[in-house]
Amino acid sequence: MSDDFEKLKSIGVQKIHEATHIGRTHIQAMLNENFEEMSSVQLFGFISILEREYALDLSELRAKAKEFFKSNTLLFENRKKVKIFTASKKKRNTRLIYTFMALIAAVLTLLYFASKAPQTEVVEINKTIESDIIMAQVDENISKIDENYTQTGLLEATGIEVEKVDKEIEIKPTVFKIVPKAKVWLGYIDLSDYKKYQKVFSDEFELNATKNWLLAFGHGHINIEINGEVIKFKDPKNIRFSYIDSELKEISFEEFKSLNRGSGW
Repeated sequence: MSDDFEKLKSIGVQKIHEATHIGRTHIQAMLNENFEEMSSVQLFGFISILEREYALDLSELRAKAKEFFKSNTLLFENRKKVKIFTASKKKRNTRLIYTFMALIAAVLTLLYFASKAPQTEVVEINKTIESDIIMAQVDENISKIDENYTQTGLLEATGIEVEKVDKEIEIKPTVFKIVPKAKVWLGYIDLSDYKKYQKVFSDEFELNATKNWLLAFGHGHINIEINGEVIKFKDPKNIRFSYIDSELKEISFEEFKSLNRGSGW
């Protein structure tokens, strides 16, 4: 290996971790030239970070990594798909709960009034009054409708156009945020055109929630927020996700490749 790689070894795992926020297990694996626990995207991203941080030439390490991934693409394990979040189902469940509570309240109200048998006469009087009020309101509304209809007919007859105003329905936009607990490398792919992007960040990062994405993280110490729902992860290893039709799923390397048209990145 080159002198620069030996210099990197001499710095030590802990100091490299403090400077770059790369996971200690990944740093140790790179120093030992053990690439089995990392994807090619993740490993090459780490190498680029180390070269920039310490002004080193790690081209020999990069070449060894390329050779490893070229001959060991089937080594990575499949991870069980975990469905994490589906916003629409939670909203439907919430509406069902509120509906059920309203039905219970209605039944209790009916039982309460049924127990007031001695007040039947008062109730009948109130019903009569309410009926008269309702009939008066109906007559008034019919008069207004007839008046509006007459005015509309006159406007149309004289050639004056009646403007129709459509009420705009405000749709609350979906929120898709990534909040790392430490500096993290992120590779993300827009599935509409398969364009690839990379980013190293420690602050909040927001993606367009109306699109479909593939995501690969350098480590799993992150929180993901979708429409106010925060999902917390605590994994020192790299993790991958698909975000399709507003549904976030953790996926394996093989699933990532399949969704990315056979490419590991």
